[in-house]
Amino acid sequence: MHFTLHVTADCNMRCSYCYSPLKNRSEMSDETLSNTLDFASTLSPENTGIIFFGGEPLLKRKLIEYAVDECKKRKDKHGYNYHFKITTNGMLLDDCFLEFAEVNRVIVALSFDGVKNAHDACRSDLAGSGTFEKTKEAAILLLKYQPFASVLMTLNPETIEYYFESVEFLHKLGFRYIIASMNYAGSWQDKHLKVLKREYKKLAAWYERSTIAEKKFYFSPFEMKIASHIKGEEYKCFRCALGKKQVSIGPDGTIYPCVQFVKDGISNKDYSIGHVKTGFDGNKRNKFYKLSQKTDDECEKCALKVRCNNSCSCLNWQTTGKFHKVSDFLCEHERILFPIVDKTAEKLYRLKTPMFIQKHYNPEYPLLSLIDESL
Repeated sequence: MHFTLHVTADCNMRCSYCYSPLKNRSEMSDETLSNTLDFASTLSPENTGIIFFGGEPLLKRKLIEYAVDECKKRKDKHGYNYHFKITTNGMLLDDCFLEFAEVNRVIVALSFDGVKNAHDACRSDLAGSGTFEKTKEAAILLLKYQPFASVLMTLNPETIEYYFESVEFLHKLGFRYIIASMNYAGSWQDKHLKVLKREYKKLAAWYERSTIAEKKFYFSPFEMKIASHIKGEEYKCFRCALGKKQVSIGPDGTIYPCVQFVKDGISNKDYSIGHVKTGFDGNKRNKFYKLSQKTDDECEKCALKVRCNNSCSCLNWQTTGKFHKVSDFLCEHERILFPIVDKTAEKLYRLKTPMFIQKHYNPEYPLLSLIDESL
């Protein structure tokens, strides 16, 4: 069994956007980190993934290095197996940490929203200056050490007009794994949906051109939607299993069913399911899990329900306050995206495009691609 542990090393709602030390910031101590690792060893010692989150986790860089060293000791002593990831805004990323990451196999993902107008609209430092140039420098540095690093971009209503331009920019910069996520809690209006549809059509054309040109890349959300189109009724969309296959640890050691519930690490204890010192609160853990398995009545009637991103309970909670209630924008987003992606997939299949066939019909493609890149 694989179990993923999200460790929130440093927590502040603004910290995702700025890089300077902030007041009233919740920080994880060495002791809490040690208790967290002890707790992790009881979950799945043979295969535990540890992901460091913030705020900005590199504000607690020494803690991350301490965590990796402690895991190595536990592995040598008990045979436990760990692997590590970190998501950073890049402001504190440097050669020293990336060398550490290379030696210890820490996978680094970068939050980067694309072109300057898109990125600087929502990501600034404490002085109010945009962080595009510094993030771009961090991206180039990261790709030097980890050529297959993922870039995570967030789309907001204010920046949706730059969606295609930003994806193309990030790909040209060197990123092959581009994960685009909507800010579903944003103030989306009909005018934004029109722009979104236009941008997805541009992205579909780019996806088609790049695939025909035999370029290797992964672009979410297209890849998963194409997979669901190909498999049809056999496709099983990922259903959120709150607190069962992954949990999140707040800076004070509180256990949450998902990183979305951690917030500032202090004020959201109603959704806690235990503490690393005492373990799980079984009743609350099961309660949230059962709630995560419910489906919106409206979704049950929809022909797209098997393929739709309606089953992420934490996303539903974030936007509607209920685990099973899907937001209107999420529903509209899916209805816009499916026809565009399906048309693209059907065309590439008719053309028997080698890269498309390999990527979506050969289960050995990820391994073969990795071997090919290593030669």
